Amino acid sequence: MLSVGQRRLDAVTTPDVRGLEQLECTVLDDTASLATALRQCLMLAGYAHHADLRAWALKELEGYAAADELPSCRKVPAALEVAVDLNLPGQIIQGNTRRISPHQLPQHARDLGIGESAPIRQGVRELDVVVARGDRVVRLSPPGSAEYVL
Repeated sequence: MLSVGQRRLDAVTTPDVRGLEQLECTVLDDTASLATALRQCLMLAGYAHHADLRAWALKELEGYAAADELPSCRKVPAALEVAVDLNLPGQIIQGNTRRISPHQLPQHARDLGIGESAPIRQGVRELDVVVARGDRVVRLSPPGSAEYVL
């Protein structure tokens, strides 16, 4: 027999409550992927008819479009580096990188926001692939940087 404070959750829970319980289990599971938790958020947002939560979870999962405003957690500090190829008599030295200051960039580049932060627009699925490669360094290019290199 159940006391007043207890209930059989499996008999009275709705899909949104079950979804919340599943999400909680996934968040607490060290082996679960972030993509799995985001997919569960999508389902929970659907059950709860919460358009903002659904839109956020979908962007986190699939990535942010260029026109989307990025949350601050997706703007990470990043040093600006340029790769310099030196052409010396009889030899070419490639891949020599050098850190530069944003103040060394043309004013137009600074006006576009190119500086020492990198926007992370990729979705969790794509970021999972980068992490799975096991690279210790991830190289990012600021938007529009290829044009300035030319």
